Amino acid sequence: MRAAASILLMGLYLLCNAAQAQESASPCVLVFGHGRNFEPDQPQRNQLWDGFNLSFNQQVALALQAGGRRAVPLVLPVEATDIQRNQRLLLAQAVSSGCNQILETSVFSDPEALMLVARLRIYPLLGSKGPRLAGSLPTIGVANYTNQRDFALTPRVLGRFQPGPLGQLMGQEALEQLGP
Repeated sequence: MRAAASILLMGLYLLCNAAQAQESASPCVLVFGHGRNFEPDQPQRNQLWDGFNLSFNQQVALALQAGGRRAVPLVLPVEATDIQRNQRLLLAQAVSSGCNQILETSVFSDPEALMLVARLRIYPLLGSKGPRLAGSLPTIGVANYTNQRDFALTPRVLGRFQPGPLGQLMGQEALEQLGP
């Protein structure tokens, strides 16, 4: 009885390790979202942009996962304005998650063009495979895919904007572009 339990536990251990190895070996994309319209004097406006970006990012990640991709979401608030720190954070997350691509999600306003923009961009991570110097991070390559939807920047459009369903649709469209 004891030997059977030991064999069963050993089998479960090996099965769990095999599942973890398979998950870490499968292609991974870091779904990185970040707002751009930080206004220090308008916390409600910042919450609006954070909500748009979070919902959009989550639905893009879910669409990728439903399509069989391992997607790791990471969303920073609009007040995270230190670009170098943000880049180090996302690269560290990509490395720790074993991701070799970044899919950037963003919902923002372009006040000069009077447009509300929802955009996806896919970037390769250069140097993400193979040996690296201890503590070094890969670099982000040039975007090889962009999908953007523009809407009139009006109070009515902002009030009716639904980033979740749009993120789901655009995430499904991006699946074909991710490659192996």
